[in-house]
Amino acid sequence: MWLVEKKVVHHLLDLGFERVDIPILVKFEFEVREGCFVRDSLSTQTLYNRQLLEKRYPQLNMGSLEACISHTANQEIVKYLRGCGFSGEDDDFCRLSASSSS
Repeated sequence: MWLVEKKVVHHLLDLGFERVDIPILVKFEFEVREGCFVRDSLSTQTLYNRQLLEKRYPQLNMGSLEACISHTANQEIVKYLRGCGFSGEDDDFCRLSASSSS
């Protein structure tokens, strides 16, 4: 069985002179087989208003921001999977981002 979830998460970007709350729509889908999460099945997509950020903060390193947003999204996915009981304490979901795409 395949599950598809959509969640809005927030990334706080501290620019020193201002804190920016960036809402991110995270869509992720994964397979559950016999009640177990299939690690290689995870696919993610993140959406946020990149054009607005580039226009308002032209000095912003967008590559670094992409990495931070991806990290924030993956942390929320891990929380979700653990909350659903698809992960034990010994599971390492830190590697999820390696198979995910933005």
